[in-house]
Amino acid sequence: MADDTKIPKDTILRDTSTTGTSGVFGGAGREIIGEPVHPENSMEWWFVQGSFEGKTIGHRHFMVSIFRFDLQKKGAAPYDNYYALISVLDPATGENSITSRAESKIINRLSDHAMELKSTDLHQALLETYIEELRNYGPPAPITTEEERPEIEQNPFSFFWKDLTFRINDTGIYLSFDLAGSGGRCRFHLKPQSSRYTLENIGTGPDRTMTYATWPRHIITGQMDGEPVTGTAWFDHQWGNTGWFLSSPRGGDLSGWDWAGINGADGSDWIFLTFRNPKNGDIISRFAARFKEGEEVRTFSDFSIQPVRFWTSEKTHIRYPIAQQIEIEEISARFVLEPVTDDQEIPVLGPMRAIWEGATVVTGSVGNDPFYGTARLELQGYGYIFDFGQFIENHVNRIQKCIESFLPENPGDEDFMRLVGPSFGIQDSAALTDTIIRPAWDLLSRKKKNWRPVFGLLLLESLGINSEKYEMLLSVVPELTHTGTLIIDDIEDGAVVRRGDTCIHHRYGTDVAINAANTLYFLPSVLFSTHPDLSDSQRLEFFRITHDSFIKGHFGQAQDIYWTKNMNEENLAMWMDDSMAEQILRMYEFKTASAAIATAEAGCILAGTTPEVREACVAYARALGIAFQIIDDIQSFLPDQEPGDQPGDDLAAGKLTYVIIRALDLLNDPDRSRLQEILCSKRLRQDPHTLDEGIALVRKSGTLSACRAEAHMMTARAWVEFSQIVPPSEPKVMLRLFTKNLLDPDGSP
Repeated sequence: MADDTKIPKDTILRDTSTTGTSGVFGGAGREIIGEPVHPENSMEWWFVQGSFEGKTIGHRHFMVSIFRFDLQKKGAAPYDNYYALISVLDPATGENSITSRAESKIINRLSDHAMELKSTDLHQALLETYIEELRNYGPPAPITTEEERPEIEQNPFSFFWKDLTFRINDTGIYLSFDLAGSGGRCRFHLKPQSSRYTLENIGTGPDRTMTYATWPRHIITGQMDGEPVTGTAWFDHQWGNTGWFLSSPRGGDLSGWDWAGINGADGSDWIFLTFRNPKNGDIISRFAARFKEGEEVRTFSDFSIQPVRFWTSEKTHIRYPIAQQIEIEEISARFVLEPVTDDQEIPVLGPMRAIWEGATVVTGSVGNDPFYGTARLELQGYGYIFDFGQFIENHVNRIQKCIESFLPENPGDEDFMRLVGPSFGIQDSAALTDTIIRPAWDLLSRKKKNWRPVFGLLLLESLGINSEKYEMLLSVVPELTHTGTLIIDDIEDGAVVRRGDTCIHHRYGTDVAINAANTLYFLPSVLFSTHPDLSDSQRLEFFRITHDSFIKGHFGQAQDIYWTKNMNEENLAMWMDDSMAEQILRMYEFKTASAAIATAEAGCILAGTTPEVREACVAYARALGIAFQIIDDIQSFLPDQEPGDQPGDDLAAGKLTYVIIRALDLLNDPDRSRLQEILCSKRLRQDPHTLDEGIALVRKSGTLSACRAEAHMMTARAWVEFSQIVPPSEPKVMLRLFTKNLLDPDGSP
């Protein structure tokens, strides 16, 4: 309906093009409003977007936003914090020059107000990790922070901050800024060509509103790198409280919005604003307005917006509805917004992570008349993470698809040809399926962590490389080779259950299991030869690091087997006098961490890192792999076990793990002697009551909490060293939380 009954009842719309208020200047043709600062409001922004063109530079789209935050709600300039966003898009190349700049003190303010964010449904551990990384290492690239404060003149509003100047005078708006990365500079003068309209109390409820002043049409004259340019622009100025972001001043529910500002070729201008719950997508409220010189302003709240096409960012993995269809049934209006290029994402500081702020073209109709225009589409709030597990699950799904593509569960002759080559042909694909594919997929399809490939993908992205091109390598190689090692480990350990089901050698026979496992060791190396994006030197490096990993893994397994097979009281006493704890950690480095190290090296090979960066990545992978094995040892003594597993399985098998050796260090006699006696006696270990006694002694010793603390400290120290070399980035934040969660599978601190 085209009435105001569905708009918040206090909404007021005024044409202020000739209203005499503080800060009004007389100008040629139209009066210029000074757009002054409103210090009584905690949130305010000035927003300019448009396009320009020059003879040699061609057509460009741009946006500049200046945000003012008074997070302490003091109502005085010294407590204000400023943030600036600048983007200049070249649609011919898709290159988008982006500046995302914050005052340095915003980081402290964000930390101070973390409790307000914690009252939301945001993933709390991610929020804490983000703030911790921000304070310790700075913002993720390309966001920058500046100690230097902007210079502000409140009325008329003028803003000077390094290269960015925004100034209002009696001839219009003067705007100048540098293009990030290129060193180019834009200098524009914006002269209004439309009336200024003020919409008051726009928002999602009585206490969640802003005043919205809009000037939809300006003409641009100016220069880019000294070349004359002309164009058009749209200007908005908004002020109010934090209600567009949060349901209460001290937190509550988060909000997001889709905003579209449309300039029609017919002279009409449109605003469409839809507020939604970013967690579930539910619409909270809608508002739309149509402006045209010489005509009454029309407002609407009954309209529909449907996504036409989505785009997922390679950098943040945020999914945005970048093409949309808007319909107003009452006036038979239909608008389709299609971006001039898909990637118009802008990183921002804070848990929102990024917004999509892009130039679009508009086609459609109003009544019986065709409609064409240009628009700016703003998609805010899509980057919030409410469930980090779901974020990681998206990576796991990518990994699973890669494995299914490389090694189909139901392969045909062509799949075997792809894997072994056409030289001799495939005579019996059914036999190969029964003896290799079925056993492999039996284990692959069971619940697993997939932590090695997830680690590889996040690490590669932390090194600044898009992981999609290499996801097959980083998914298939570590996961298939790890699956092979599990099958062999179970045979060597005489295990019965793996991942809650029968071990592969018990189900298919030892001969089939060994052959399938060995095949999984070597099969992924097919990718080293066939991957289209690897150089010859990279192929050689992949072969080297994979075989190094195999050698170290088998040496580590040999050491583990030796201790288990030769476990007796005499040997144990001798071993404990010979730095046994350190030897166990070294064995873990070979047996468990070698795969993580190979994954880290693979990422560094693909990223072409320096030796210094490679060393830091390998050191962190080593610490993570060792720490993961320690945590896995702890799990053996916890009451809650995976289906089919029993508490104390390491003790029952007579394995000398780090947890057990630390328990022996921590216990006093006679408890230490009794645990040694149980560990060294197969007869005692196999007696359920005696095994329970041994488990109780391990728990009593305090080794579980001590080893957990050591594992976390080990990775924390390695992370500090890693972070001195690898710069901040969003994937690096995700990597940090992922590895933290990996070491807290039961949520223990």
